[in-house]
Amino acid sequence: MSDALEQLADLVRDRSGIVLHGRHRIHSLAAALEKLEPGLDASTALRRARSRGGGRAFTAALLEAVAVHETFFFRQRDDLDAIDWRALSASARAHGSPVVRGWVAGCSTGEEAYTLAILATEALGEPAPVSLLATDLSAAALRRAERGRYGRRSVRHVDPALRARHLTPVGGEWAVGEGLRRLVRFAQHNLVTDSPPGERFELILCRNVLIYFDPPTVERVVRTLEGALAPDGMLVLGAADRLCRLPDAPHRAPARRPARVAAPSWRARFGGAQPSWRAARQPAAADPADVDPPSQLAVALAAADAGRLDEAIAAAERALREDPLDADAHYIHGVAALGGDDPQTAAASLRRALYVDPAFGLAAFQLGRAYDLLGDPVGARRAYEQALRTLSPDHPRQRRLVAGVDLADVAAACGARLAALGRAS
Repeated sequence: MSDALEQLADLVRDRSGIVLHGRHRIHSLAAALEKLEPGLDASTALRRARSRGGGRAFTAALLEAVAVHETFFFRQRDDLDAIDWRALSASARAHGSPVVRGWVAGCSTGEEAYTLAILATEALGEPAPVSLLATDLSAAALRRAERGRYGRRSVRHVDPALRARHLTPVGGEWAVGEGLRRLVRFAQHNLVTDSPPGERFELILCRNVLIYFDPPTVERVVRTLEGALAPDGMLVLGAADRLCRLPDAPHRAPARRPARVAAPSWRARFGGAQPSWRAARQPAAADPADVDPPSQLAVALAAADAGRLDEAIAAAERALREDPLDADAHYIHGVAALGGDDPQTAAASLRRALYVDPAFGLAAFQLGRAYDLLGDPVGARRAYEQALRTLSPDHPRQRRLVAGVDLADVAAACGARLAALGRAS
């Protein structure tokens, strides 16, 4: 990589937080230069970005070209269904606000903000007592959001009944209705360099944004988001963003936490589905003596899903006494240990899961996180690369475990860490 391209990547990181170092991402910077101006080389671009006259405008155009704006209505629906609009409304009124104030940070072209407006309207009635601020770094994305017209791909997950109530077909596209438009306002904002908006929010969403930042920037942005929450406010991070966050080191004092942060489910914390035994329980009328107790693996899954990590570890250990080659049990044991600030134990368990099943991409990803915490960049890089090679929806174990997490999100988290590790090396 040329020195000029490396410096340009530094500039992008400093201005936007987006990490573009390493072979997995640097090609996107070269492609962005070509998109801006065919034949533009990194040295010329660097001089123009640093010039006093047009440097700011050129840098803004470069960030526009680098930013990714892939989104659609009702993306990662589980996160959205966890929002209790009535509770948020009651909390807002209790603290003197007639409306639920929401902030969609990194709103891209607006689909997520309008999705929230649909859900709020359905939950609270029309006109919904909601005011949503949607912000993004990209002025071009915001112009598309304000236009409020979307193609078939963007609305493919909208229920037909909701689509009929809130969207209008116009010339092969779908236009957002005026009722939704009144609930959303758009503004340009840089999560890394700008101060947070000057108000407190009952709800903040920041999804599929943090994956482009390095870990220190991730933690700084999350602290900023938490600080912008109203009392009893709710912060929702995307699945990939949660996967990118490393657990706080034991010596770090915990920051002030809001009363309600969207709690990651088993799917979010561990990259897996809800325990399948829950759906298969016997009817309530059955004699308890006739009901088989759940397996130790199911007990471990349930305990992990409830955040009882010590209980999950103990149950996983009992499952492993029954079957020492149970890759799922090693995985649960490792990720629970990782959540309990024991990366050494986590790494050992996750390595065992991979000994049993070398194609277990989720275990490789979590092993990378354990090595990250242990300060072993070589091991972390190797694990993340193994994860990228082996993540597949066709793998039987991963097909069973990833019901609630898009493998593309896991891959994005791997890419984010590899990019950061590439720069540090």
